[in-house]
Order: sequence, then C-alpha cells, then structure tokens
Amino acid sequence: MENSLHLKIITPNKTFYDGDIDSVIVKTTGGERQILKNRRPFTAEIIEGNIKIKSEKSTELVYSTGGFISSEYGNVVILTKMAKNAD
Repeated sequence: MENSLHLKIITPNKTFYDGDIDSVIVKTTGGERQILKNRRPFTAEIIEGNIKIKSEKSTELVYSTGGFISSEYGNVVILTKMAKNAD
C-alpha cells in the first residue's frame, strides 16, 4: 500500500500486531490522536482504552492498558504492558 503506515504493537511477551495500515487512533494524555502516513514525528503517552486500527479492508479494535506511541517516517510503534482484541 503506497499510502500505508507500518504498525507494531509490542508487549513484554510478544509482538501483538505487525502490519501495514492506513491510520491508527489512540487516546493520549493530551486527547485522542490519529496517526496518518505523512504526520510529523510524534511521541506520546497513551492511556488505557481501545486503539483503532484502520486499513483498506477493515477496522480493528485492540484494548491496551496504556503505554507509549512513537511515529516517525511511516513507522508507528506502540509499547504497552498488555494488548488484546477488543471484539
């Protein structure tokens, strides 16, 4: 996907998610943020709640206990203590 981002959600035990997406929406301590491919570099603390992962084919919800998000050059990394499918 030409306009995609690459997202990794990493927990202490495993890489929970690793794939190309269109956008990701997280709740940070400063409010809800949507990360798109051409966004400036961004790092923030995320709070407990759902992470919304959007791709061409679907929208997935992942529950996270909070952690950190970092986005730079089309790559997004979320570090969290725990992640699971919210469905």
